[in-house]
Order: sequence, then structure tokens, then C-alpha cells
Amino acid sequence: MTTSSHGKTSAAKARAPLELVPRARSARTNVIPSLTALVGRHEVLARLAAHVADGHRLLTLVGPPGMGKTRVARAFLEAHGARYATHGGAYFCDLSEAKTESDLTFAIANLVAAKVPEHAPAVDAIARLEEIVADAGAMILVLDNFEQLTFAATLVRRLCAVAKDLVVIVTSRERLSVEGEVVVELPPLALPDEGATELESEATRLFLDRARQAGARLLDDPEAVARDARYVVDIVRKLEGIPLAIELFAARTRLHSAKDLSARLAREDGLFATVRRRDDSRHGTLEGAIEGSWSLLAPEERDVLARCSVFAGGFSTDVFTATLGEDALDALASLRDKSLVYATPTGRVAMYTSIRVFAAKKLAEAGEDHVNAVRGTHAAALATMAAAFVDSRNMPEKTGKVAPRFGDLRHEKENLVAALAHVTSRPRAPETLAARADLAAALALLLVLPAEDLEGELGAALDAFGDEGEPIRRVGLLLARQSVRNALGKYRDCQSDLASIRAMTGLPLELRALARVYEGIQLRYQGRAAEALPCHEDAARELEGQGFARLSAMNTACMGRLMCDLGDAARARELDGLAFASSEAAGDVWLGALCLANLAQVEQEAGAFEAAKRLLERAFERLRDVGETHYEAIYAGVLGDLFLEAGDLEKARPWYAHGARFLNRFATHRQTGILHAAAAALESECGDFVAAVAHLEKARACADRVDNPVVRLVVSLHTTTVSLLRAPTDERSRVAASADLRALSDGHGEDTHVYRTSLDVRFAARILRRTLTKLSTAPEARRAVIFVASTTRTYVSPEGTTIDLMRRGSLYRILEALLDRRENSPDRGLSVDELFTAGWPGERVLAAAAQTRVRVAVATLRKLGLRDVLVTRDDGYLLSPDVTIVRDAR
Repeated sequence: MTTSSHGKTSAAKARAPLELVPRARSARTNVIPSLTALVGRHEVLARLAAHVADGHRLLTLVGPPGMGKTRVARAFLEAHGARYATHGGAYFCDLSEAKTESDLTFAIANLVAAKVPEHAPAVDAIARLEEIVADAGAMILVLDNFEQLTFAATLVRRLCAVAKDLVVIVTSRERLSVEGEVVVELPPLALPDEGATELESEATRLFLDRARQAGARLLDDPEAVARDARYVVDIVRKLEGIPLAIELFAARTRLHSAKDLSARLAREDGLFATVRRRDDSRHGTLEGAIEGSWSLLAPEERDVLARCSVFAGGFSTDVFTATLGEDALDALASLRDKSLVYATPTGRVAMYTSIRVFAAKKLAEAGEDHVNAVRGTHAAALATMAAAFVDSRNMPEKTGKVAPRFGDLRHEKENLVAALAHVTSRPRAPETLAARADLAAALALLLVLPAEDLEGELGAALDAFGDEGEPIRRVGLLLARQSVRNALGKYRDCQSDLASIRAMTGLPLELRALARVYEGIQLRYQGRAAEALPCHEDAARELEGQGFARLSAMNTACMGRLMCDLGDAARARELDGLAFASSEAAGDVWLGALCLANLAQVEQEAGAFEAAKRLLERAFERLRDVGETHYEAIYAGVLGDLFLEAGDLEKARPWYAHGARFLNRFATHRQTGILHAAAAALESECGDFVAAVAHLEKARACADRVDNPVVRLVVSLHTTTVSLLRAPTDERSRVAASADLRALSDGHGEDTHVYRTSLDVRFAARILRRTLTKLSTAPEARRAVIFVASTTRTYVSPEGTTIDLMRRGSLYRILEALLDRRENSPDRGLSVDELFTAGWPGERVLAAAAQTRVRVAVATLRKLGLRDVLVTRDDGYLLSPDVTIVRDAR
């Protein structure tokens, strides 16, 4: 039954006497078409229809306040009600005013039957209702707003049991939990990607549709729509796709721009309470809708919901119990059943922002001291987890603490940040300083914030901690900061932090050794392998016989990777094999994965691509299992390298993309630059030079930010690969690249030491060498060419041989004369006299001596690489007309 907005009467007074015999009705439906279009929800409607087609007859559509349950149920009734209306009927029953089982009974009866005396016994009314629906035939009934009547769910089940052709769709914030019920959870509307400019998602389409209905001015101008698109995207993302919230905010576009609404939402300045509808809907404001759910909660459920407002970005059950206690789990489960919290696809629990803001207000009503106590408990729980995690990274032999895994703690990013903000705001005390140190160090090791922000936070924590603080925590902060500074390419600062640790007295041996290990890692990152090796050897001596098996295995794995960089494959296999065996014995999945990846790179450089692929895939799966997203991204790039070198370009591309998705979000300049440079080479081989140039721009930006010869040389080599493939007939560039690459690998280039000590550089060189080989065998590259670098008196023969004539003046002048004749009069030879005059200008000798000198010079030039192009004819000597001369190639 419906009531007007002018003085709603109670359900009991609204009951009219029910006749004992059903009266005939011309239209067995009360469905009225909606005045607004349903945006989206096609998947949910299809699921409901599929369940009904499969014979399910009791479906509960559940979701939190404002999710649009009523609208979806009405849409389903509008779409499918007609075939029921000609039989038993199609009815929509609003139960928002019903409070008792009797209210429920009479509300249904008044729709599907004739009148019954108001004071008829409930048991008789229920029995009569069962008879009516059993005899009615095919009927569909929507019971809307059932959450305050879940105690009467057995009545609905009984109706379905006696009426075999009855379909009941219930909308509720809580499931009925009765036999035969199929629960369909209503999700938020599909959201656009962050930063999107296209307004094609369900959420943005709803916003635009309701804004248009409200007469928003922004929709009159297509350019304004395009300009405000990013703000509309931001609004619907902040509103988390909740339809009621989107509709309410869209109506505000009559007065506010999308930019203004987005800014006000960022402040969370009470808009959930003030933005309201003008109609008589029971959901006048989103906060009002949530208040209705709050009123139905038991006291312990209200307390838990209010305290849950301190969680940011969702939470795991471990964090929940550490903050609220094991006893609160039952209340949390009840809140889940009532749609006030929800489970994420990763198994975490979360609250929609509107509900969290409402719960925070309820928490604040208990007073500031209570709020600080709850936030303090939350911060202490996160700090304890952070400390265990930092210890597991810095002191892996330490026992007595169960450390959270990297991936699990990384999910708590927002909670860690909120906890850090709380302890930073509290008065200075030993416990808050310790918590601040642990939280800051964990955030840095997790790489969940921009590196520049992390460096600043770590510095502030160190300053607050002071020299008198607990040494181990100070070391934790220094180790975390050197890791962040490494990502930023601040290598001197890294070494300074590590030197500070080594200079501290009274430290546990394993921390001093760990600092030495990190010194070696930092030096290797910079291509200084010769200097890195003594660091690891020192650490090995310090750890020998001390019982630190896991730390020793880590150091051994680092030495194995170093041997791989130095090109000692046998020693690399030996060391990484030992480290892998130790990590397996200790159950260290993360370290074992790194050992496998090291071994894979040894096999890749040896050309054993299948063996490398198997090892890398094993390593990658291990890293994914423990949630080590940073290393997962790095080795996704290595897998891309492997497939690129193996020639499987289509498999390489998604691996590079996978790695870039993580690395692009954080300032890890070395790894990011190397990955994008390799991805550029891949795209150029695929012929997509637009993508290749885009990758190169990112790679060069990274190279510019760090003083790292490895990154610089890798980017340079891959840039050359892209340039050659972009202009495959450019002989000048091809020969210059060949000469540079030969100098690099033969030990004559200025970067030879980097080439010999960096696996990444040698990989880039192999890709360039493959490109040169490919281009040199192409039909357009087979023409004989002599490349000339005049300033250095260097030549490259058609065979690829470099001819250095800097100190051989006579040969240089003779070759230059031949080159000039070839360019100016290609069909005329140079006589012996002309060549002698060119080679030994101003000298006077007998003709025979002159002839001998010229013959020896010509023979020498042929021996140096011009055998096939320096020809003898009757008119003298000349370079073959088929040869091409390319001057100043270098």
C-alpha cells in the first residue's frame, strides 16, 4: 500500500478489513513504470533472470544504503511482470513502514487478496494468505525494504513452499538466511579508470543523466563537458559508484561546477548529510539512509561500526582483531550481513566512504579522549606489525615474532599512513617515537609512497628519534632510507647512511654485516662490480660460523648475482645454487625466488633460453605468492628481456607492461629506465615506433635523474637499436654503431668496464648486435661501403674491419686520394706517379723505388680490409665503382 507525504499513518491504522473471499481484479499488478531511466545494472538483471529461469523462487537482493536495490527490483518487475499479471499477479510491496510479522502479512494480503477484518488473529490471516497465494497461479512479488523484518523471514519461506508458482524478490540490507534463498549482492556501478577522460562508465553516465534532468548548465556546452570530464570522473570515483550518492550530487550541478563538487568531496565537509532530494523519498540524504541502518543495530554492533571508522582503505581480520579484539569478530560478521561493511575480492573487509564518514561522526560523539584511545590502539597494532616486518628484513634470524608477508602488509598502506599520522601528532614519548620509527621504516621498505616523500619522512623520524634512541630502530630507519635513496639514485647518500651504521658501536653482528652487504649491492647497481666484491667477501667473513644462515644465504646470493655481472657463469651457478639450497632449508620463499632469477639470467646469457624461462617462471610465481610486488615487477621486465632475446616478441610485450605498471608509480629510476629502454627496442622490432619513442622518453627521463653509467649506457644502446630499425638503410649510422659496439666489447671503448661488469649492458649490446646482423644481411644493406671518419683518420672497410691510419700518414694520404678519385671521377684510375705524389709529397726517388713503395702501400691497404674493392686496371689503381663512400660517420 502507498501513503502520501502528508501525515503518514501507522501500518496498523492503515489496515482495511480483508474479505474472506478474494475479489476479481481487472489488473493483477500495481507496477507503475519508472519516470527515470535505469543506467547500467544489465549484468545484475541478467543474473536475476537466470536464477528465475533455473527454478529459484526466493531471491534476496542485498546491498548497503543507497546502492539502488529498490530501483533494480522495480526494473526487473517492469521487464518480467507482464507475464505474471495475467495469472496470479505482479506486485511491488513497500515494507518501509512495516515493523511486525502481522504488518508484513497484511501488507502482502492487501495487494494480492480481498479484505480481512482488521483484528483477525494473526495465525488465521497467515493461513488465509497461504491459501490465497497457493491458489493464485504464477505470481511475482517484490518485498522492498525487508531489513527490519528479517526475523519474519520464515513467513516468506512458507509462502514459497506452499505456492509452487510464486517468485519472491526481496530487497534488504541483510540476507534472510532461510532455506532456498539465493542471495544476489548488488555492487556499485562500474567506475572509470583513474584519470580517464571518457565518460562512458555506468557511474559517469548516471551522473550526466541526472545532471541533465536537473538542468545543469555544464551539459549545454560540449566543450564544458570535455573540460569537466576529469572532475566528473573524480566525483564518481570518490562516491565509489553508489547510485544514490551520484544522483544527489549530480542534482547539485545546477549551482556548483563539477570542479567545485570534486574539491568539496575531497574535504568530506558534511556533503553526505546536506545533499538531499526534493521528493518524498525516504532517502532524502545519503546520511539519512545510513541512519536508518544504524537504528536497527544492536549496541555492540554500533560500537564496532563506529570504531571501524579509524580503518583507512579497508583492513584484514588480523588488523581488525589486533585493534578491536577477537570478541568483536561476531559483530563484524553481523555488520557484513547487514551490508554496512563488505568483502573485497582480495578477502579484505572495507567500508564505503559514506558509511565510514557516518561512523566517524558517531565515534566523535563519544568524545575526543575516546577517539584518541581508539586511534591509539589502531596505531599500536599497525606499529607492532611494522616492527615485525622490518625485523624480518633486517634481522632474518630473529625469532619470537610472526612477521607479516610483504604483500599482506602492503595492502595495509592506508592504515600504516593513518597510524603514522596519528603517532606523529601525539606528544613526544618513547612509545610514540618507537612506533613512528617502525611505521616509517615499513612504509619505505614497502615502497607504497613516492620516494621523495618517504625520504623526508624517514629523515624527520630520525631527527625526532635522536642519537639517544634505541640503536636497532635507528639502524632500521637508516637501512630504509638508504633503500629509498638508492631508488632515487642518490648513491652517495646511500653510502653515507650505510657508513653511519658501520660506525655505530654495540650493534648486533648481523646488522653490521647487513650494512656491508647493502654497500656491495649499491656498488653493483652503479656498475662498480670490482668494488662491490670485497664488501660481500667482508660480510661472508664476519658471518662465517656465527649461525646466521639466512643472512649468509642472502649474501651468497648477492655474490652469485655479482659473478653473473662479471661474466663468471660457473662461479655464479655455484654460489646461487648454494644460496638456493640454504633458502629452501630456511623456508625463505622470497630469497629462493631471487636465487632462481639469478640462475635464470646466467642461463639467458649463455643462450639457454628454455632453461632460463623455466627458472624465471618459478621465481615469478614464488614472488607473486608472497606478494613481493616490487621484485615481481623487476623480474617481469627480465622475463620481457628473455622473450625479446629469444625472438618471441608477442610474449615479451605483456611482461614489460606488467613491470611498468608497478615501477611507473614509484621513483625507482634505475629499474624503470632499464625496463622502458628494453621495451623501446621491442616496439621498434615490432614496427611501432610511436610506442618505442614513448618508452625512450621515459627511459631518458630516468637516466637524467640518476648518475648511473649502467642506466646511461643501457638507454644509449637501446636508443641506437631503435634508430637503426627506424632508418634501416642509413649505412652511416649502421657502421658507426658497429664500430662503437666493437670498441665496447673489444676493450677499446671508454665504457668497456661497464660493459664487462653489467649484465644489463651486455643484454642491450646483444640486442643491438642482433639488429646490426639483421640489417647487414638485408638486401638493401649488401652494397659494399667504406665509412670514413676524417677527424680520426679511421675507416671501416666493407668487411666491417676498422682501419686506423692516424699514425700511417702515407697510407692515409693514398687512401684519401683514392677516395677523392672515386667520388669525383669514379671511372678513372690513379697512376703510380699520382699515388706516389699523394703518399710522399715533395719526395724525389727513382721510378722503380716509387713503383715499389706504391705496390707495398696498395698491398697493405688490401690486407687491412680493402682487398675486394681496391682494384688494378690498365690506367692505374681505383676503388671499385660499386663501392659507396660514407664520410664522417662517427
